[in-house]
Amino acid sequence: MFKELKCSASASFDLEAAGPVLVANGRSNKTDPTMPDTVFMTGICGRGHDEVRYVIPGSTVKGVIRHYIEDNLLPEKEARDIFGYISGISQRSKIKFSDAYAEPGTVVISVRHSTAINALLQGAKNTSLNNMGVAEKGVFRAGFVFTNFTEKEMVTVLRALYDVNSGIVRFGGRKSRGFGQMRVTGFTMRTHKGFDKSLRPKDERTFTGLEDAIEYFSGMGR
Repeated sequence: MFKELKCSASASFDLEAAGPVLVANGRSNKTDPTMPDTVFMTGICGRGHDEVRYVIPGSTVKGVIRHYIEDNLLPEKEARDIFGYISGISQRSKIKFSDAYAEPGTVVISVRHSTAINALLQGAKNTSLNNMGVAEKGVFRAGFVFTNFTEKEMVTVLRALYDVNSGIVRFGGRKSRGFGQMRVTGFTMRTHKGFDKSLRPKDERTFTGLEDAIEYFSGMGR
């Protein structure tokens, strides 16, 4: 992947639902009257990989952050340097987000109903009722590993996470209906830089908040 390991960072944080969030499992349940038409995604977690929990896939978290950065914070070419590309000489992503599994007992699921509107009659379309199992509350433990980043790249990713709290960056489906607002809490990160031949870091730092990490990396170029 990389010829030389120059620096690395490992972060963990909570994504806390601040309203209805729907990360659908992609399967339709319209043939099962006991289930909502659309249900929240689940995955297998735990030490024995046998505990079923609600989950936001790491690919979903990464896609949301990448989309926001490309639209608001960096030119596409610079964003590609972080998230990878396949064109000519390809480059893998420098950053990998882990699957965000829900903390046990924190998720509250409710069924919400929606229907499409007939543009001509301004009434509900026939057979368009959709029932959705959405997370009204929930804490999802997330994280990322970032390798060979520049200070600018790190600040950009951290600012995107910081902007989640403003409600600008949202997760899952039905965002146009107000779904998907979350908060980033409990952020911690450890960075390593300058490795010797035994891959022991020469410089190691720990951050216990997004603001502290943003301030530190923003000031490194001064």
